[in-house]
Amino acid sequence: MSLSTFKRHFIKEYKTSPGKWLQDKRLQKAKETLEQGNLNPSDIYLDFGYNNLSNFSIAFKNKFGFNPSETSS
Repeated sequence: MSLSTFKRHFIKEYKTSPGKWLQDKRLQKAKETLEQGNLNPSDIYLDFGYNNLSNFSIAFKNKFGFNPSETSS
């Protein structure tokens, strides 16, 4: 199966692109990790595929409507 065929089938099934789906799953898992209260955003952003804390924080806030630092209290 070609990449474009895969993407077409993926979008048809999940109503989103593979990249967006993966980002959403990573951010959801990051939120769950932060809600446990043991770690700070600065401790986990690399584990969830972000190269810097700023990009992680922006993506997190865009998805959930609040900063990741507000979760780990």
